[in-house]
Amino acid sequence: MTNDPHLSPKLHLTAEHGFALHDSRQPAFRRAWHVHDCGMLLWPRMGRLRTVWNDSSGEPDALHAASLVRGTAVLLHASTSHLTASEHGLQQHGELYLPPDRLPVCLRFGAMHLDAATIAMLEALLAPTISVTSASWLVRAIVAQIMTSRPLAVPEEPASVALRMAQRFHAALERDMPLPSIDTVAGELGISIRQLQRACQIEFGATPVTVRRRILAEHARKLIAGGRSAACVSMDLGFASGGHLHRLLREVPAPS
Repeated sequence: MTNDPHLSPKLHLTAEHGFALHDSRQPAFRRAWHVHDCGMLLWPRMGRLRTVWNDSSGEPDALHAASLVRGTAVLLHASTSHLTASEHGLQQHGELYLPPDRLPVCLRFGAMHLDAATIAMLEALLAPTISVTSASWLVRAIVAQIMTSRPLAVPEEPASVALRMAQRFHAALERDMPLPSIDTVAGELGISIRQLQRACQIEFGATPVTVRRRILAEHARKLIAGGRSAACVSMDLGFASGGHLHRLLREVPAPS
């Protein structure tokens, strides 16, 4: 697995009107790590999207993630690496691309709530009959409106070290990175392997290795259910062969 984002250029699309739009209706949407050369506002119109991004520092601990539904959005700087995927199959969302000079310095980036006025303007922006002049006015109004938007609350890190271990596994998979070892996670949490084993027995009734395998199997099933082939999932998750993935799925039953 890799976290080397590819460039998906959009700035040239904004040259004529100062913005560009994309309306996605792909049922099982997934875009692996990529960056744009301009700012992007992404907002769901139907379904739930999971989006993960790094801030401008690009450091591993600068990772952010949010589950977006209608009434929320994420606004990203140019050159922000990110991935987005539908969580439950059917989805529809819009993407508004803006050159850096159209984004005020004081604008808040990241995940945010959208008020009713902003949602209505975004819906109007995607109407097929809207004129370029009207769309340009709407874009200016939308940018002004989101300057007052409330940020989405960031969930606090759980107190349980077992849950924090699971959180690190999930975060690695969301970033298309290899799962860290049990030793590595214990070191990050500042506890011994034995302490982590006791915590996992109390929290999950299983060893850390079993929990790790459950999370990996759950993620693999989610990708396959989203329309990706088992062969692609096996390769993306770093299995030596497809047989190893099938063995994992056979030995770790899906939760009932």
